[in-house]
Amino acid sequence: MSSAGLTSGKARYLIAALFATSAACLAWAFVLEYRESGEAEAARLRGLWEVTSVRNLTKGELQPPRREFHLFSDTHQMVILAGENRPKLPKSLSDMTPEEFQSQQPIGAGFYSYQLEGEKIVRTNIVALSAHYEGLSFIGEVEAAADTLVLRDRHSADGDLREWTMRRVD
Repeated sequence: MSSAGLTSGKARYLIAALFATSAACLAWAFVLEYRESGEAEAARLRGLWEVTSVRNLTKGELQPPRREFHLFSDTHQMVILAGENRPKLPKSLSDMTPEEFQSQQPIGAGFYSYQLEGEKIVRTNIVALSAHYEGLSFIGEVEAAADTLVLRDRHSADGDLREWTMRRVD
């Protein structure tokens, strides 16, 4: 073997190693940037939000007022809602008659995991007042600013497109 062949083989090895190392560094930088962008997207939602209005976009109707709060972490969402003018009855839901229970409507609660992809949000129901909804996923859109959050998706009860507008509480 000539010394020129040995040198050219070493050079090829070094060039290949350099390319492999560069590719690995670029891939790692991409993973970190993707993870950070996902964290930045979730940071827009993180906190407690109070619903200020709910619109049924399919029917063009504003829903009646209610008390509704959404709490977002980086990966999960909790929702609780209750009618604004429901009567205060001195008993638990399980002790109410059907008519008394109906007087408490709307009531709802849910616990979801979620993933963001830009303005798209995919929420999967983990726990709900009605077990029927557990495990179901909902694909929607989200727009978040410093103090305003707008969430749109097909409502689980009837499939109508709804828009929740919220203000940041904390």
